[in-house]
Amino acid sequence: MTGSRAWIIPQVAAHLLGMAALVSLSSASGHHSSTGIFDSDNIVEIEGLVTSTRWRNPHTSFTVEVVDPAGQTVEWYVESGSVSGSRMRGVTSDLIEAGDRIRVAGESSLRGRPEMFAKTVLLDDGREVLLRMTARPRWPELRTSLYEPGSVGESARAAAAAEADGIFRVWSTVIGDEDSFPMYWDDVGPLTDAAAKAKAEFDPRTSPFLGCHPKGMPYIMITPYPVEFTRAGGDIVIRFEEHDVERLIHMGAPRPTEAVPHSLFGYSTGRWEDGALAVNTERVNAPYFYGDGTPQSDAIRLVERFTINETEDRLDYRLIVDDPATFAERLEFTRYLAWKPGVEVERYDCVE
Repeated sequence: MTGSRAWIIPQVAAHLLGMAALVSLSSASGHHSSTGIFDSDNIVEIEGLVTSTRWRNPHTSFTVEVVDPAGQTVEWYVESGSVSGSRMRGVTSDLIEAGDRIRVAGESSLRGRPEMFAKTVLLDDGREVLLRMTARPRWPELRTSLYEPGSVGESARAAAAAEADGIFRVWSTVIGDEDSFPMYWDDVGPLTDAAAKAKAEFDPRTSPFLGCHPKGMPYIMITPYPVEFTRAGGDIVIRFEEHDVERLIHMGAPRPTEAVPHSLFGYSTGRWEDGALAVNTERVNAPYFYGDGTPQSDAIRLVERFTINETEDRLDYRLIVDDPATFAERLEFTRYLAWKPGVEVERYDCVE
C-alpha cells in the first residue's frame, strides 16, 4: 500500500477530476443490486481510509475517504454482497472497520458518482478478501495471502454426521461450482411472444428484488444461502435464510382445488419415492421467474425431486417447469446442495 495518500488507478483519475457537480453521498441511495446502477464491464480501483461501515442485508456497504490526483478528498460509497454471502466466505464485520486503510476493486458507477459495487479488497496487512461469491483474486503480486476462513475438523464432522437425520438438516450452496450455483442463467429458455415482450419492457431499476421483497417459487430455489429441511408433524417445512421465509410441503395431500388461493410459494404436495422427496406445486402467484424480468403466469406447474446420496453429504435437486403462457417448451433445471457441518440457517433480517 502507498504511504499516507490514497491511490487511484490512472483510468479513474479523469473521472474523479470531473466530479465537482456530483450529488453528495448522503443521497447516494439505498439500492440493493448492481443491475442498472453499476457497470460490470468497467472495474475501477480505489485506495483510502475506511470512514464508516454498514453490516446489514441485503447488501453490506462502507465509505472510503480517497484523495484524488488533484489533491481533493472524495468520499466513495462502496456496496458489496450480503451479510449472508460474506459469512459463507468467512468474512465478518470485524475484518473491515472504520480507520482501516484498504484497496478496493469493483464495478464502476453508471450514474457518474464516486461509488462502486465491490468485488475484492486488499487489506493493509497484504491479505486479499474476496467479497463477492463469484470474485476471483486480483492482486497476486501485492498480497501476502488470500484470507482463508476456518473449517470444521474431522472429529466435529463425525459427531455431526452421527446426529444428522437424512434430508432433515441444513444444506449449503457450493459457491464457484456451476453445478451447484446458479441453477440457471439469464437465458432460461425459449419464451412465448407475450413473455418475450414483457421481459424486454422490464426495467431492472424498478425490480422488486432490489430491496427486501422475497422471491417466489421457483425463484427462491436458486438461493445461494443455507436452507434447512425440518419436520412439521407429518409435513415438511423448508426454511430459507434468504428473507427468513418458510415453504410448507403437504405430505400425502391431494392436488389443490380451485378453492385454494394462489400465493408466493403456491401449494406444494409431497411424497417419498425410493427415498427421494418428490414435490408437485401449483397455485403460484409470483410475477417473475427470474430477476432479469422473465415473467411467469399463475398457471405455472412445478415438479421437484430431492435426492440425497449414500454418504448423506450431497442433495441433488431437479426442477421441471411447465408454464405454456411463458415458455415455448417444458424446462428442466438441476443443481445440488452440500452438507457442511456447523452451518446454520441464520436470521437474514433485511433492512431497506
